[in-house]
Order: sequence, then structure tokens, then C-alpha cells
Amino acid sequence: MGTRDLSEDTEVVLLLCGRFGGEKQEAFQPLAPKEYGELAKWLKALALRPTDLMTDSGRSALTGVQEARLERQRVEFLLGRGTAMALALERWARGGLWVISRGDDEYPQRLRRQLKNAAPPLLYGAGDKALLEKGGLAIVGSRKASPAALAYTRAIASKCADEGLAVVSGGADGVDSAAMQGVTEAGGYCIGVLPSDLLKTSLNRQNRVGLQEGRLVLVSPFYPEAGFGRGANAMARNRYIYTLADQALVIDSALGDGGTWTGAVENLKYRWVPLYVRSPGEGAGNAALIAEGAMPFNLTEDSTDKLIGLLGARAADQPPSGNDIAEAQQSFLAPESNASEEAAPSKSAAVLLQEELPAQPRPEELAVQPTVANDLLATSDVEESSDTTGKTIDEPPSAEQPVPVGRSGLALDMYDDFSAKLASLFRGGALSEEDISMLLSIEKSQAKAWLKRASKAGLVEKLKKPVRYALGSQGSLC
Repeated sequence: MGTRDLSEDTEVVLLLCGRFGGEKQEAFQPLAPKEYGELAKWLKALALRPTDLMTDSGRSALTGVQEARLERQRVEFLLGRGTAMALALERWARGGLWVISRGDDEYPQRLRRQLKNAAPPLLYGAGDKALLEKGGLAIVGSRKASPAALAYTRAIASKCADEGLAVVSGGADGVDSAAMQGVTEAGGYCIGVLPSDLLKTSLNRQNRVGLQEGRLVLVSPFYPEAGFGRGANAMARNRYIYTLADQALVIDSALGDGGTWTGAVENLKYRWVPLYVRSPGEGAGNAALIAEGAMPFNLTEDSTDKLIGLLGARAADQPPSGNDIAEAQQSFLAPESNASEEAAPSKSAAVLLQEELPAQPRPEELAVQPTVANDLLATSDVEESSDTTGKTIDEPPSAEQPVPVGRSGLALDMYDDFSAKLASLFRGGALSEEDISMLLSIEKSQAKAWLKRASKAGLVEKLKKPVRYALGSQGSLC
């Protein structure tokens, strides 16, 4: 790989933001992602692209670069690092690495869509870049997971391979490594998001097989030769694991600290993807994450259930279309109008926040409890609750109105059918009105009215913060 292998814009972004190995002795440090974000805004205001900075007119424009809170001398110094960049590219090429920037067509749309301006300006990687759009299941967990947890992880990853789902993980010891090993050994696809050692990892003999066969891609927004550290890089890469996936599964998590906990809580906050947590798990944080809004996942290793059905997952060979994204993820594309920087989890240079991330739908708005999904998909009369013409179902009769009766003399109140399904409906836990209306293919207003009747009858219990419904004492399975 040389400069000829880079797009013109990527070459300039790499000069500005890239690290080549000798920066400690240099007078000026590369731009942090947030600093590059300010420069990018300034360029856009002038109708310039990064590559224009290499022209005479672009260099002249640098007289006003203080508007981007940068020194002209620093920017010019960074743009003059061509020799250092060429030497670094030569080293990286021997390891089969590539570099792309946000302006390249190969840059994953998932990161652009989910993170907006907080998407990293540069990505370094090895393997087929097209795999970055496969999505799939992010599998994360503790470095110190038990042998049983690691075996469970490998089994789930193997199921992903069997069903054509890619696995996204972080390449760390413990659960990450078990997930990546499980899916690759089963012949599946894997996306490894690394906080360090990209070049070294790409040269690993076991990884070379997956890279050469097109089943593994390794990617990192950090300097490819950086050694491992338990600092900002390891924490910051969590968001890329989540946003490159369709949904996520926490195997085990500590309570209140650690990378797994931090990443899961950040995902719940920004609602990037539906989050599942193994239940019961061995980590003290598992139950706490479920209490925070994650969904319990209790599939056994020997279960014949399909992950695609349980997670609402998208097959790996069916990348999301624009219409699919708009319909299934709704507000994923629209940033909050009142976003503020205080929500950013860190001000470290490694945390790539140029502006507040947009609010996303809560996981329960995008996915349902696994056991509930199976029960209802197997029920042939679910669709009786909705009119096949697509018209809105009439409101159910009030308590003062007589129950409708057909010519046969049988009661036609569909509420009876609804109440009969409550035990099956809530077997997996509490559900929101949106979940119930989606599962039963009925209007939300219809679900709300029937839930109100069931609540009065003691069949369901209304929970708060957030508002959900669970099986009442009269309708319990005990």
C-alpha cells in the first residue's frame, strides 16, 4: 500500500490525523478527532475539500484556520509529513493493511448513520472491507469469563455461522476471543474491532486464514502499531462494536465498571441497537443491565431455536436497504435538536465526539422478548386481531355496552381472544404497548384499550419507569 492506493482526501486526512511512530519527538501532534471535526466544518463553510489544502489556494485559505481553533503553523507542519507517511504505509502494506476515511465509498455507512460527525475520520483495517456492512450480532463480555461462559459464547457464535449471521466483537481475551474463534471455526463471518495491535494481529497465522478466505475483517480507528493499553482506546472502541452490528448480546458483565459494562450502558443511552443480556448470567452486572432496559436472553446451548427468529436479526446476505432502515429504525437518522456536549462519555481524544450523538429508539421498540416471539409466531390465529383490509380496528365496547353477538349466538368480542393469550404473551417478561401491538398485529390504541380492561380485571399489572405491562396475579403461570 502506498499513497497511490489512497484517495486524495484520505491521503490528506491521514497526514492531518494519522500517527506514524515518531510523534513524541515532534513539535506538533496530529489532530485529535474532535479537532479534525472543527477543521472539517471550517472547510465545508469555504466549499473546500481536504485535498484542497495541498493546493496554493488552499494553503492561502489557512490564514483563517484559527476560526477552526487551530494554528496555521501546526496544520502546515502536519501536511508536510509526506515522507513519514510513506514509510508507515510501506510497513502497513507488508501486513496487508488498508486505510480509508469518511469520504471514501468503502467507509461503512453504519458508522456514518449511527454516529454522524462522531464517526472516526480514519479507519485502518485488514481483510474485505465489504464485510463491514454485514451487520450481525455483537457478542461482548468479560475478559475473565468462566470456562462455562466461554463455551456458551462459542456455541452462540457457532449458531451465528450456521444461520449466516456475522459476529462483531472486540478481539480482547475472554468472551471476545471465544466469540471470534467460535464463528470462524464454524465457517462464518467475523468483524473484529480492535483498540490496538492491528498490524500484529493481522499477521497472526490463525487470522491470516480468515482474512485470506474473506471471512474475517479486522478494523481499528487507532494507530495500527499501538500496543495494548487499558485506557481510552479500549473504552472508545466499544461504540464501534455496537454500531457495526444489528443487535448485541452481553454474555457476562461486571457491575458498574469495566469495558463491557461501560459499552452496554452507552448503547442503552444512545439506543444504537437492541441489547440482550444472558439471563441468568454469572456477571453481577447482568441483572442490572436488564433492569436498565436490556432484554433477557436465555437460549440454551443445545436449543434448536433460530437466532434470527429470537433476535429479529437480519440475514447476513441481506444488507439493510434505505427503506428498511427508515421503517425499522425510524429516528436513527434524525439527530436531537437540543443535543448538548455534556452527554459525551469522555473528553479524551480517543473518544470521537465532535457533537452530541442523536437519540435512538429504545431496544424494546425494535425487538421483542425471544420466547414471546416464538410463541406468537407459532399461533395461527394471531392475525384475527387485525382486519385484513388494513383498516383500523374499532374500539372495543365499554363495560356499559352489550357484547356483540353474531348470528350463531356466539360472542364476537375479540378481547376474549386477547385475554386468553396473556399467559403466552408475557411469558418472556414485561412488554410495552408498542411491543404488544406489534406482536398481535393490532393498532396501538386497540392494545391500550384491551390492556386497560385487563388491568382492571387484575389479569395484567401496569409497571412504571418505563411504562410496561406484566402478567397479574390472576393470570400468573404459577
